[in-house]
Amino acid sequence: MTDGYDLWDRTQEAGQRVADGYARLLGAGSDPARVAAAADFLRAVRALLTLRLLAVAGDRRRAFPRSVPAAGREAVAALWAEVFWAARAQTADDDSGELEATDVSIRGLLALEPADLARSEAVRAWGGRLAAVERTFAGLEVQAQAALDARREAY
Repeated sequence: MTDGYDLWDRTQEAGQRVADGYARLLGAGSDPARVAAAADFLRAVRALLTLRLLAVAGDRRRAFPRSVPAAGREAVAALWAEVFWAARAQTADDDSGELEATDVSIRGLLALEPADLARSEAVRAWGGRLAAVERTFAGLEVQAQAALDARREAY
């Protein structure tokens, strides 16, 4: 069982691997060099997404009643589905499109192949989408923490 501190440490390490891989991709001198570096970068991105979603899903499970059953396995897609539908149920009237945009970005990140990151413009675009996903995760965590704090104050 992973405790919160271990998960945080692992997430920080994974985030650093993503940042390092992103820098290597941007610094690659040619399309073939970017393709060669992209496989490690994509592995790091998927590991980071899994860790971030474990944290977000755990926070939301503690904060809100379960309207969607917990994911049976720790895969990015299953965890994201849990978080997405629980957040959607919590804010049914939200028409910002943020959850849907994050959904599209996560699906895209999971479908990327190294060759998709051959061009530096593609690396920058996907880096921006990954940063937007992280902002959504942070917002979902803040929302869950606020709900937990309110519940503690009620007791």
